[in-house]
Amino acid sequence: MLKECLEVFGEILEKEQKKGKDIILDSYIPADGTYIFVDKDGNLKESIEVELDKKTRRPVYSNSDTRELCFYDYHSQLVSMNKPIDGKKIIHSNNYYSFFVKKDSIVTKKLTEDIIDGYYEVLKNPLEKKYKKSKEASRIYELFEAQEGIVPIEELEKNQQWIKCNIFHLENVDFSKKDYLKVFFETEHENVEREERRYLLPNIYNNNDYNVEIDNEIYGLPDNNQGMNAKKPYLAAKTRKIPVSYLVNGEEVMLQRLFFDYLMNLASAGKYDVYVDTANKKIRAYGPKETPQDIEAGYYLRIKKEKKEVEIQQQDNIPGFHQNLKDAFDFWNISGYQNKKHPEYLERYRRYYTRAEIGKLIDEVFFFKHLESNYYIDASKVSITDAVLKESVILSKDKIFAWVRVGIDEGFFTVLKKVSLDLIKGSVLNGYRERALWQLNLRWSFENYFMKGEGNMEIRKKGIAESVRKKVFGEDEGWLESNEEYYYAVGQMAAYLISLSKSKNKNQSLINPFLNARKDEVIKLKLRQLYKKYNYTISVGIKRIGRMMSLIEEYIPSGDVDQDIIIFGFLNENIIYMKEEKQS
Repeated sequence: MLKECLEVFGEILEKEQKKGKDIILDSYIPADGTYIFVDKDGNLKESIEVELDKKTRRPVYSNSDTRELCFYDYHSQLVSMNKPIDGKKIIHSNNYYSFFVKKDSIVTKKLTEDIIDGYYEVLKNPLEKKYKKSKEASRIYELFEAQEGIVPIEELEKNQQWIKCNIFHLENVDFSKKDYLKVFFETEHENVEREERRYLLPNIYNNNDYNVEIDNEIYGLPDNNQGMNAKKPYLAAKTRKIPVSYLVNGEEVMLQRLFFDYLMNLASAGKYDVYVDTANKKIRAYGPKETPQDIEAGYYLRIKKEKKEVEIQQQDNIPGFHQNLKDAFDFWNISGYQNKKHPEYLERYRRYYTRAEIGKLIDEVFFFKHLESNYYIDASKVSITDAVLKESVILSKDKIFAWVRVGIDEGFFTVLKKVSLDLIKGSVLNGYRERALWQLNLRWSFENYFMKGEGNMEIRKKGIAESVRKKVFGEDEGWLESNEEYYYAVGQMAAYLISLSKSKNKNQSLINPFLNARKDEVIKLKLRQLYKKYNYTISVGIKRIGRMMSLIEEYIPSGDVDQDIIIFGFLNENIIYMKEEKQS
């Protein structure tokens, strides 16, 4: 997967005739802080404040000329805090044309002249001061120095002296902020890039112990999303001569580094969904509220910005993602309930054409708008107080996300059937009758959409209710003719009997046995118990109650309990309370 993504990324660079640094700088987001430029004569040229706008996920600069800032900042970064120039990890830059330090380190006096001198001593002689203990790193540095030369000591010491004389006495810098102070010494760009390579090449591989040299070219294990060290020996492939997953040369590892830097920029901008189109050689990224475009073939990457690097949390093959559905989805008011408390519910009953629209519908109707906000949250960190809602989000969010934003159909309808029923039960138990009917209609609409050949569900469900009504009212002398009629009658009878209870918690204590029953014997037993308990209060509709109980007692259902229809009967307008004129 990564190899194919890198191939697309490399072709984009070549097609646009851009060097890797340019495509990175186009979307680069520097850290919050104060950025100071010093000219070649040692004069303070300008100071720029940078702060990330948390709403737009874009940096705000106090000066509009930001290209130079991004260039110097990007090429002066450490590979990671585990590979610093300063062993004390107070100074975070990688060459003598830059000096990165947290403002707090100056305020608390963690930064000292000794640490500054130690930083520049390593930069003066990296081979002796940093890489001496590693023959692999030493060899990489020797090859670099043979090609690009030794460190220009005079220029280094000039910058070192400026830092020592000025870093503790800078004016017009707000040291109360918990952000960075970064100093850049102006020079030709090629000098900065050369010194970046001087640092980068010996440090870019995960662990130089696994490096292999072939014809004066080094091959090693990339550092991105990899882990190989002495503390984790189980990561090594002991059966291989070289116990690592794969090795790449200098050119390949630099391309991979650029790709992960590019992903880091996307993650910093809040664009966590990355689509690599291998058919059309394009890479697109989207934030949570943006709608992905079609992709013929390729890969989906879910990325996340961690402290040390960008992490690829998930990847999927995309055989073909199309935002528009092949068949439009109809959200039907199958129950026929006209919601007076929430008329806005009725506005959702219409035709939908895209996966994005349906994703929002699922989030709103089933999940109380708690699903999309948790797409990118680890299951262990999902914070929802309602236990049923939380469990449903955790169980289904990955499958629903994959259907909505990646186009993977497998498992979507199965998990949606499971959690939608649980969520409807939760709404019923909490007394949200209107919402439960809304949810039930959406559940049935999905069944109608995915289970082709079921006929007109809206007509069939309403027909069930009307058929049972006629039999209870005596307009039809027949008996219950189907499992659906039976379970609808059960729901109606249970709702009526429970309505007679004066308990404040009647939903929780009395409804549960019917919502979770797995055997008909249990259902009939619970109805008899409720009837005996509350029959002394029955004052209206006595004939209807007797007729409905008789219909239920006479019918023996087959197969599994139809919980959907029990819920429908429970929530729908109750036959017992219907006015006489509705009998005609």
